[in-house]
Amino acid sequence: MATTPLSKAAGHGGHHEVKFNHLFGNLLALMALMGITIWASYVNFGNSTINNLIALLIASVKACLVIWIFMGVKFATPLTRLWVAVGFIVFILMFGILGDYATRRFEPTAGWELNRPNGGGTALPREWPPAKRPEQGAENFRPRL
Repeated sequence: MATTPLSKAAGHGGHHEVKFNHLFGNLLALMALMGITIWASYVNFGNSTINNLIALLIASVKACLVIWIFMGVKFATPLTRLWVAVGFIVFILMFGILGDYATRRFEPTAGWELNRPNGGGTALPREWPPAKRPEQGAENFRPRL
């Protein structure tokens, strides 16, 4: 394999060979985690949310083992490890944002659709009655739609 200035600076002379002990230990750990996953699927921890969190935690540990050994992050440069960590952080933030978005209630607002020729508006029901017109002299009144 060709040596580049970057690989020389990182202390790598080429491709790193993973020892059999590392691969076999990783295999045993993945098999143990698979057994724990199967066991946890039969146990009721009191709440489906807790069951799902435990399953996701076990799956995350298995994914980290695969990434650490089989994808070579264990033997990579600190910069590569940093990017892997940033990728996990972004992934967690993405699910946090999507979870937040999925649990919010949709509230339609007035927009361009009110300017359509047929009157437009929203087809979704409102939760409060529309605001009434104030008495005379309210110049800055903006009705709630």
